[in-house]
Amino acid sequence: MGDGTVMMERLKAQRDRFIAFAFAGADLLLELSDQNLISYSAGAGEALYGLSDADLMGKPLADLIHPKDRKRFDEALLRLKNAGRLDHTPLLLMGAEGAVTRMRMAGIRLPQFPSTCHVVLSRVPPVAADDACRFTGDVDHKADFVEMVRTRLNEANRIGADYTLTLFDLSGTNFGSIEPALAQTFLSTVHQTLTECSVKGASAGALAAASFGLVHDDKTSAADVHRRIVAVADKFAGKTGGAGAVKMHSASLEMEDSQLSDGDISKALAYIVNGFVRDSAAFSLQSLADGARVAMQDTLVRVRNFRTMINGEDKLVFLFQPIVNVRSGAVLLYEAFSRISHNGTFFTPNQIIPFATDVGVIGEFDLIAVGKALKILKEPGEVSALANIAVNISGQSLGNPAFYHTLLKLMDQYRPVLGRLVLEITDASRIYNLDEARRLLLRIRKMGTRISLDDFGSGGAAFELLRLLPVDFAKFDPDYIRDARDPKGRSVLKAMTGLCRDLNIISVGECVEDEATLRHLADIGIDYAQGYYFGQPAADAAKRIKYFTEQVKRAGTAEPGLAIGG
Repeated sequence: MGDGTVMMERLKAQRDRFIAFAFAGADLLLELSDQNLISYSAGAGEALYGLSDADLMGKPLADLIHPKDRKRFDEALLRLKNAGRLDHTPLLLMGAEGAVTRMRMAGIRLPQFPSTCHVVLSRVPPVAADDACRFTGDVDHKADFVEMVRTRLNEANRIGADYTLTLFDLSGTNFGSIEPALAQTFLSTVHQTLTECSVKGASAGALAAASFGLVHDDKTSAADVHRRIVAVADKFAGKTGGAGAVKMHSASLEMEDSQLSDGDISKALAYIVNGFVRDSAAFSLQSLADGARVAMQDTLVRVRNFRTMINGEDKLVFLFQPIVNVRSGAVLLYEAFSRISHNGTFFTPNQIIPFATDVGVIGEFDLIAVGKALKILKEPGEVSALANIAVNISGQSLGNPAFYHTLLKLMDQYRPVLGRLVLEITDASRIYNLDEARRLLLRIRKMGTRISLDDFGSGGAAFELLRLLPVDFAKFDPDYIRDARDPKGRSVLKAMTGLCRDLNIISVGECVEDEATLRHLADIGIDYAQGYYFGQPAADAAKRIKYFTEQVKRAGTAEPGLAIGG
């Protein structure tokens, strides 16, 4: 086989890897000619646009793009052709009867295939519509909406206009009984309709998976907006054959803010948005002033209770679970799962962390957890002197100057044991400033501590996170592990594993509960595994280093000649 043939095969493998990986979250694969005509189509085209693969053949892709995004689409294709690669780009696509679908477009074009390029399109839930912007901006979707409302408030005060904040919640609808593509198209169309009703056609946003908000002026009343959404819902109900009636709650609030400080306005808006999303049926606030008053009372009480619950060395307890080499049974490290002891009861973090995240005090909990882990590593008796420990920190904490200054100061006190510490980033999609997070993590790695990325592949930003963040370990999202029993899921996971290997990142598979799952991971090429197959989290699990030789032998993944470990 000549050098040219070998190179061609490598390029083809690279292209196939990209396509397999992209399909982890993609709905449609298209091949485009040099005139940007669709020359190949596979996927959910009919569900998304009402067009079969045959119908799409020969059609300009631009015909499916919403007019407001045509310029962005043209620029994206130009980048693809010039650079040979296009990262996820958000676009609005048009379907039949005015239906609008929010998508991400990514693509690849190789020099040896100059006349074609491959593009994948992935539906974006309305709540995640601004994910691509989030990774280059400073806020998540709720904060982005609140900031937009603040901008409109300032504008209203400047020009003497009366604006109204109206919120819609459709989460009571049984979307599970509806074909997913149709449900997604409906939610995207609702979002687009609200945008059209809003101030300047740019003052609406998603608050949660099926909750939205907009700011509108007196030219469009709340009743007008409600009628338009009902019309969209009626059209949607007709397409489901009665499978699901739309259930909706809405609320409109006066935005008069002359008696409120900037801080009060921010707290009031955050409280209003979170309260409406949490229980729209019981929501009764009628103005910003109401929101500010109730938010202040509620937040002060809850923050005080939260700090009482987590403060004190005896309040935080760790349970340890091993992360094991799939071929040798050797332990890489132990993950420390936090439990909070309060009034004789153990609370798991997911019972209090959502609140801490909402009010911005999650960093306090993260610092206590890191401090506890460092103290355990320094003092003999708690864990083996050979054990490495991974402790979780929230992505929202990263990029916060107050958090990382305190974290670095804390770590500086425990320099001798920093090489045995791993910081595992959870909720990476909440990192609102990747540049700041990168600088912090680079400093941490220079101190000897390693970085792990939890739930790798979730949130649609895997490439971006690996490209920007200094990561030593990538723990795959459990969904990818479960899906690996299916041939398509296996191909996707294998592509992701190859990507990690190319980047010298150690791969870890979670939720390994049986021999079959471990065997799948080994066959795919994943380095380490974690799960109940090796033991449930336990307080004394890290006190003595244990080798899981028998487990890997039973699963048939043991490397040849492996001796039985102690």
